[in-house]
Amino acid sequence: RELDVRRGPFSLARTHLPSIRASMASTMMAVRGMCSSGLQARATAPRRAAAKTSFMGSQIRSARLVAKASGASRTVTSAAFEREWLKKEPLVLVLGFLGWTIPSAIPVSALGGQSLFGALNGRIAELLGQFPTGPTLSDDFWLLMVTWHVGLFVTLTLGQVGVQGKRQGYW
Repeated sequence: RELDVRRGPFSLARTHLPSIRASMASTMMAVRGMCSSGLQARATAPRRAAAKTSFMGSQIRSARLVAKASGASRTVTSAAFEREWLKKEPLVLVLGFLGWTIPSAIPVSALGGQSLFGALNGRIAELLGQFPTGPTLSDDFWLLMVTWHVGLFVTLTLGQVGVQGKRQGYW
């Protein structure tokens, strides 16, 4: 088989396409004979259609992919992404911040009787005293900082999910 250099190193020349199709058809016939179900030699090209949906009340474009193997059909639909997906709620930011800061200010025995918030702020104050030199990689500051911020962002995310879920009628 010759390679068509104009179409790339892995493309076959157009003159050999009929022989390849015949070879593929004979292979499919052999597979059909060995199996209980037959396979189609070629899939149909996807068709595009426009449809109206209740999601955002806008026109969407759907791609219909029809697989003729075993008589089954499959439809794949995509819709426009909502422009205001975050649905910012200022009250969630305030209550989420307070909802994490107040509990993290409760002293725990794992930190030697200090709170997570107090230990983080104390470590920040110590590090600001040696300002030109930053914390080392093995410093406890990094563990305190990551723990406090992960807790804050989880609280903010769950607060946003809760408010939007209530507003949209999920609970």
